[in-house]
Amino acid sequence: MRQMIKELEEKPAEKKEDNRLELHGMSRKEKRKIKKEQLNETISEMEPKEKRKYLLYYYKERIIFSVIALVVICVVGRTLYLNSRPITLSYVVINCKNQLEFNANAIDEYAKAINKYEGCQIKGDTNVTALREEYANEYEGNPNSQQYINFMTMATADLYDVIFTDDEGAEYCASEDIFYPINKYLDDETYNLVKDDIVLYKNMEGNPAEMVIDVSDTDFAKSLNVGYDKIYMGFPGDEERNHTAVRDLLMYIYK
Repeated sequence: MRQMIKELEEKPAEKKEDNRLELHGMSRKEKRKIKKEQLNETISEMEPKEKRKYLLYYYKERIIFSVIALVVICVVGRTLYLNSRPITLSYVVINCKNQLEFNANAIDEYAKAINKYEGCQIKGDTNVTALREEYANEYEGNPNSQQYINFMTMATADLYDVIFTDDEGAEYCASEDIFYPINKYLDDETYNLVKDDIVLYKNMEGNPAEMVIDVSDTDFAKSLNVGYDKIYMGFPGDEERNHTAVRDLLMYIYK
C-alpha cells in the first residue's frame, strides 16, 4: 500500500499531462467516461482496504467541499428557522447589576405559562446602561455615546416590547421619548389593572407624563434578579406585535 501511494505521489504530473493530451478536444461527457475508465483500471487490482483509501484520496477535494457545503446549509437553515419563529417577548434590562445573575428562566417560565414557548423565540438584552453622568453629557464627553445611539435606534425601530429599568434608566428613556405614555398605550382593561402602579416622568418637552409601571412588588419582577429594588417597566414598541406582547405580560404579572 505504501509503495502504491508512493508511486502515485511520484507520478501524478506525468499522468496528468498524458491525460490532458488524451482528453484535449473531447466533450465533457467523453472526458468523464475516459476518466472513469482510467480510475477503474487503476483500482481494479487493489485490495478493498487499499481501494477505499485510494478513492478517498482521489475524491478528497469533492468530499471536503461537500462537507463544507452541508455544514453551511445546516447552519444557514437553522438560523433562518430560528429567526422565522414568532417572538413571544423582546426585552431589555437597563442598568442590570450583574448580568450573570439575571434570571432569564423567569422569562422562559412566563412563556411556558402562556403557551408561547415551544416553536417561539425570546429575545433579551441585559447589556444596556443609562447613567445620568453619561447621558447628560454631550456626544464628545460621553465615553459610551455609541451605546446610547445603538439602544435608541433599536428601541425606536419597534424591536423591543418591554424595557425593565431602574430610576436612572426610566428618567433617560422618558426624557428621550423612548417610552410611549401608558395612558395612550394600553387598552382600557389593561390600563385599569396597572393604574395604581403608574409612575410619572418628564418627557422630552419637560412635561410630566405616565411613562412607566412600578412592578417592584410583583413576584415576577422580584424573580428577575436585576440587582435593584425599584423595577419599572416601559414600552417602546408601537407595532401590533409589541402591543400583544405587552398585554400578555401584564395579564400574567397582574393575574
